[in-house]
Amino acid sequence: MNKKIIAIAVSVIVVIVIGVSWFFLKSTSLNDLIEEANRCQSYQLVGNMEMLENDELKSYQVTSTYARIDKKDYYKVELYDKSLNQSQVIVRNDEGVFVLTPSLNQAFQFQSEWPHNSPKPYIYQSLVSFLKDNKSEKVKDGYLVQGEMTYENDERVKSQEVKFDKSLKPVYISVFDQDGTEVIKVEVTSFEMNQDMKKDSFLQNNIIKETKTEYTDSVAASLPLYPVSLMGSTLENEKVSTIDDEINHILKFTGEKSFTIVEKTSKENDDLQIESIDGNMIDMIDGVAFENDQQMTYISSGVVCSLYSNDLTSQEKLAVLSSMQSSQVK
Repeated sequence: MNKKIIAIAVSVIVVIVIGVSWFFLKSTSLNDLIEEANRCQSYQLVGNMEMLENDELKSYQVTSTYARIDKKDYYKVELYDKSLNQSQVIVRNDEGVFVLTPSLNQAFQFQSEWPHNSPKPYIYQSLVSFLKDNKSEKVKDGYLVQGEMTYENDERVKSQEVKFDKSLKPVYISVFDQDGTEVIKVEVTSFEMNQDMKKDSFLQNNIIKETKTEYTDSVAASLPLYPVSLMGSTLENEKVSTIDDEINHILKFTGEKSFTIVEKTSKENDDLQIESIDGNMIDMIDGVAFENDQQMTYISSGVVCSLYSNDLTSQEKLAVLSSMQSSQVK
């Protein structure tokens, strides 16, 4: 009888030891993968991104490229708007941060910490950091991690789910609001690490040359865009004016909080035109904005929208501009 009890006790101890050992082996394995990912010298992530904005689904192809060269970090994110057939590129190189519209040969230059200033679903470092900071689940074909998440300039975002494969390559990223509604989804179609990359691929002129010939449709035909978020105001009037050979669509809204929106696509230039921006760069998932005094300007998919108001706060201006879409307000 005693031998039987001893045998059972030994068996239980063995099971516990094996279980504990497996736990530590699994944890160590994931920690090793995270350390390896943090040592990554370059990567390129390609995927399809969908964003839900006021019941309108925006669809992009995103190509996110990174390289660490001579102890410096270089980033390039190309967002191709499938509905407008327009590409916008945000790049960080030795000269600063640039927002490029290749079809127009145009660039805006910012002094910014982008992309380190807030998490993004297409920046691998953000995804690895999210994995490290949250509890993950080992699934059959990789790792699943869920946790709270905030995006600096998108108040809707409350949580995030990311799936990695067994080698820690991202599979998909889902971002949710407070009701659990998926507001951003990135499905990764390819991900390559530690490929040979040169500084030249992060230079503005080279990016313009590589990207310019891919998209020929004029986004001007899609204007004007209209905001869904109206802040208690209604559209009083709209008109079109030409200033310096550029067509401007002017929308005037009046009500509780009045504002005016001027939107345009700049004329195509023969040579790259770079405009330096003094205002702080407001980093969005699908574009950027900046604010000076009572004016906030939003740049996305080749469209430049400027909002003027004495009544709106900065957050309200951003909410209006980020709700711009092609269907007219009612």
